[in-house]
Amino acid sequence: MAAVMVNFRIDEEVKKNMEQACKEMGMSMTAAFTVFATKVGKEKRIPFEITAAPAPVSPVRRRSGELLEEADGLAPRQARLEGLCGQVRQSLTALHTAVPASITGLSMEHIRLLCQDELKDKAAGVSRACKDLFSPRNAGVLERKDLTILDEYGDGLASIAEELRDLEGSLIPAMRACPAGEVGGFEPYERRLAEVSQRLDGLAPILGRFWASAACGTGARAVRTRIRQAAAPVETPYVRTALEGLDALVLRHQGALEGKTASRLEGEYLNVLERTLEELVQAEREGSGAAEKAALCLRAVNVLSQVISDAGQLQREWSQRSLEAEVEALERLAAMRGDIGGMGEA
Repeated sequence: MAAVMVNFRIDEEVKKNMEQACKEMGMSMTAAFTVFATKVGKEKRIPFEITAAPAPVSPVRRRSGELLEEADGLAPRQARLEGLCGQVRQSLTALHTAVPASITGLSMEHIRLLCQDELKDKAAGVSRACKDLFSPRNAGVLERKDLTILDEYGDGLASIAEELRDLEGSLIPAMRACPAGEVGGFEPYERRLAEVSQRLDGLAPILGRFWASAACGTGARAVRTRIRQAAAPVETPYVRTALEGLDALVLRHQGALEGKTASRLEGEYLNVLERTLEELVQAEREGSGAAEKAALCLRAVNVLSQVISDAGQLQREWSQRSLEAEVEALERLAAMRGDIGGMGEA
């Protein structure tokens, strides 16, 4: 069944309240209106009430039998971001295919360039970033991040999707109604599309803040506390220096650890370090064998540092791959515009 556009105006406060309620229910305004229209058309009445009351949390059980709350904060966020990416692609495709060749002028040429190249490339970059975000390699990592920043990212993308839907409902009819050869009247649409392009650029820094947000998360705080407690009575200067470096590594990269590795770090690895530090403290008090115990401590510190550093390197490589994709998209865009030469057609 073909989809059609339905445009109507509502009070700004009503719209804002409904957007918030839909967000709390994990659905878009479009989905809410579709549900409403389907039910009304089928039952010939308004038969239901939609509320934003939180659903009861189902407990899950650890192997030890301890009851925990179900960690379900990521699934609705993933569904929301995937849905918004789909809405953005749909609107850009509609705008792209509707741009006529018969309308000329600088504004229309810029609109054509934005819809056919620039916005499509940037939206594709956002889609890739969202796909990478929820890829299997990040399982066990995301829940240690600040999910409010991910909500901020989603809100920004939702605002872009809404603006594109509005443009789809206004710019397309305006282009269809414009006589061939006309050149004026499209400057406001050009400015709005250029603003959308800038807002798409603004999403990447938010995602960067999200990836950095877990450095001081619960796991990192617990590890740093244990390291500092074990290090407090140590007197050997070079061991204390090594432990300070390890503390800094935990602060920077603990959030990048894959779930199983993080569990092993907080379990067996850290336990061994604590025991070696205890023996060093004992040797320092007794006045014999401290150098040998200190060397053993340094070896344990080196193992933990390597585990954490490798995780940080993987995260940097992921960021570099994402940046490389963005640069490649920029190169294609510049070549299509004719701003640079020597590149083949994309």
